Amino acid sequence: MKSMLRTNRDPLLKDTGAETAVTHMIFFITAMLLAISVVVLVSGNVQSMVSSSGAGSKLLSEQMRTDITIVNDPEIIPFDNSTGKYTFYAKNTGKTELAPEYVTILVDGLLIEPADADIALVDGDVVWRPGDILTLNVTTKPSPLDAGDHRVLVAADNGKSGAMSFKTE
Repeated sequence: MKSMLRTNRDPLLKDTGAETAVTHMIFFITAMLLAISVVVLVSGNVQSMVSSSGAGSKLLSEQMRTDITIVNDPEIIPFDNSTGKYTFYAKNTGKTELAPEYVTILVDGLLIEPADADIALVDGDVVWRPGDILTLNVTTKPSPLDAGDHRVLVAADNGKSGAMSFKTE
């Protein structure tokens, strides 16, 4: 009986229940912090993708509502011998208002610098509204163009463009 009442004081066999619980709590808190960090990173990436797709869809929607048509007669393009400028007429046939100052012009694939283009609306307005005609007086290089087939392209600031092939003599 004496052996049953004797308490074991051996330090290797002492009760470690509280230490185990503390260790498990530390591991649990660490795992929760890591999980929260992953959730924050993933949600940040998802929000970034959603906002970029929203911006892309807005641009696509704007492009779908924008249309430009060059309304010149392709056989007779007005050319002013005194100024050396060709005159093109572009009509906003879309449903969006455009800014004439952001129009890009290419003739035969070559960019016409803003200094070589006089752009004005026929009615003198500052906004290119649907149905309005934009007058483009353009100095080309070479001026005048060589006789033959050529192509003019007028692009809006959102990338939508209208093009026309024409002949010079």
